[in-house]
Amino acid sequence: MKSMRKIAILFLTTILIISCSDDGDDGSDNTSNGTSPIVGTWVLTDLRIDSSVDDDDLDFAKQIVSFLQGIDCDLITFTFNDDGTVTSVDRASFLSINVGMGGLDIPCPMQSETEASTWSLNGNQLTFINANMEEETLVISFEGDDTLILAGADIDPDNFTGADAVFTRQ
Repeated sequence: MKSMRKIAILFLTTILIISCSDDGDDGSDNTSNGTSPIVGTWVLTDLRIDSSVDDDDLDFAKQIVSFLQGIDCDLITFTFNDDGTVTSVDRASFLSINVGMGGLDIPCPMQSETEASTWSLNGNQLTFINANMEEETLVISFEGDDTLILAGADIDPDNFTGADAVFTRQ
């Protein structure tokens, strides 16, 4: 639980308050129709853990994400618009794990926090203003048109090295 909450908070902290948008043509990463490949709605669908990493907290967080995806519960959603704005919806901050006679009960959180900001992408460099109001650049990667990968080591090398957050375009 603690690990999942950390992952959610760190993902939100790094991507949530995205800014530094520039409407000019500065070499930003656009498709042939002029739309950035990040434009769209992205949902956290998986945590990939390197097979050489032995971390029970990461394994538990992966199981939670997988379970909630199986019941159509989206913990973290980002909608990147073509105009350089982004909206995020975070349910992970309201995650509740209950242990009972039948085992674990992980209901989909009904509450969420919604944030809005701006974004800029230049190649694989996503530049944003973090929660401390400091400019930060994060390296992202795409697998095809519908999968966005964020390396855990780029978020928090002490706690998330060996894990990747996988977001799927909806």
